[in-house]
Amino acid sequence: MAKHIGRQTLLDRATELFRAKGYSATSIDEIVKACGITKGSLYHHFSSKEALVLAAMDQVHAHFSTHVFSLILTAEPPGHTQLAAFNQAVETFFLSNPDGCLLANLSLEIGVANTVFAERIRRFFDDWRACYLAIFQQGFPPALATMHAEDAIARVHGCILMHRIDGNIAPLRRQHQHLLDLLASANPLGMPHLAVSAD
Repeated sequence: MAKHIGRQTLLDRATELFRAKGYSATSIDEIVKACGITKGSLYHHFSSKEALVLAAMDQVHAHFSTHVFSLILTAEPPGHTQLAAFNQAVETFFLSNPDGCLLANLSLEIGVANTVFAERIRRFFDDWRACYLAIFQQGFPPALATMHAEDAIARVHGCILMHRIDGNIAPLRRQHQHLLDLLASANPLGMPHLAVSAD
C-alpha cells in the first residue's frame, strides 16, 4: 500500500538519491519506490523530475545560507572565530552527507548544458566564494583577497570530492586549517585589519 508522505519528506529522500546517483541515473520510478508512494502522489507536489531536482538544489542552498554562509556574512567584520565556525559547519554537513555536494555533483554531470541548473549552481558557489572573500578582505589587498577566495573554494571542493570518493575527511580538515593559518599570517596578532588598496 502506498504511503501518504508530505512534500518535505519526499524532497529530502529525492535529494539523497540525486546526491548519491546523479540526475540522469535517478528515475521517477526509483524515487516513488524509495518513498513508498505512487507517481500521482509525487506529481501532486512536483510537476516533473526537473522541478523536483530544482527544489532539491534550492533547499541545499537555503540550508547553507542559513546555517553556514551566515556565520561569516552576518559578522561585522568576520575573522578567525567566524572562519573556524564556518569550517566546522562544512565538515559537519559533509560527514552527515558523505555523497558530497549536490550542486557540485550536478555541475560535473550536467555542466552548463542546462541553463536553469547552471544558474542555480553559479549562485550557490558565488555565495560560498563571497564568504571567503569577506574573510580575506580583512587582511589582504583586494586582488590578493579575491585570489585567496577563488583558491579556497577550489581546494575545499576538491577535498569534498575526495571525501566522497574515499571517505577520508582529513584532507578537508587540513585545508580548513590552512585557511585559518593563511588568515593568521595576514593578521598574526589577531587585531582587525582594514582592506588594503592594491595600488
